[in-house]
Amino acid sequence: MLARQYLVTTITAITLTLALTGCETVGLDGDEASEAQATGSTQLDPQILEAARRAEAQHNYIEAAQHYQSLLARDGGNLDLAMGLVRNLRYGGSNQQAIEVLNNLIAREGRTVALLSELGKAYVSADQMNLAIPVLEEARGIDSSLWDIHAALGVAYDYEGRFDEARQSYAAAMLLSPRNPDILNNLALSQAQSGDLDGAIATMNQAADQPSASSQVRQNLALLLALKGDPDAADRWARKDLPREIADENAKYYRYLAGLE
Repeated sequence: MLARQYLVTTITAITLTLALTGCETVGLDGDEASEAQATGSTQLDPQILEAARRAEAQHNYIEAAQHYQSLLARDGGNLDLAMGLVRNLRYGGSNQQAIEVLNNLIAREGRTVALLSELGKAYVSADQMNLAIPVLEEARGIDSSLWDIHAALGVAYDYEGRFDEARQSYAAAMLLSPRNPDILNNLALSQAQSGDLDGAIATMNQAADQPSASSQVRQNLALLLALKGDPDAADRWARKDLPREIADENAKYYRYLAGLE
């Protein structure tokens, strides 16, 4: 069995990505798009808005951010468009740019729960937990009914080694969004970081069993199984989503994690 320190290092490296891509629904639905058009100026181009939504749904976050930036150039006061921009900047890894835009928005709009929530997530993505935690706690204090704020706080607490507070945050998130595979995923990683690998695998299995579970959840289950010393089970999960060449390479890594190579 691998030493706990190595396990924690391995798990910590994958925690952030999962937590924050799972905290929001990608894109706007029809009603939200109509609202954005209604609140914007008559210069809002519906074709560019649709292109932005499509790019985001296809995970082309840089392209989506460019479209939102183009729309904001015509209607700089549209908060829906601004939120689309900062969301895609964060998804695309431009965290500091997202933080700058968000702080400007907060100076203009005030410390609303939506802006604070997004700012806290951007700080988490930028690995600035000392700034993320107070902002997310402030957002939670304004509105404790949003599961994604609790989930993001759980990630931030985990990174600080505050595992008990992380578990409480994930529990609060799951009360609001039961069986959510993203929350279960992050809880499982939290359990692994704190040394409970068996519990982590059981929780990750629950996440992987959900119809809406992403391929990333299944790959994390594969990793946990490899860390447990079961590279064959890990390989079976990995091959559900990965191309053969990548799965073959991963199989070697899983055997290494299991101490077999």
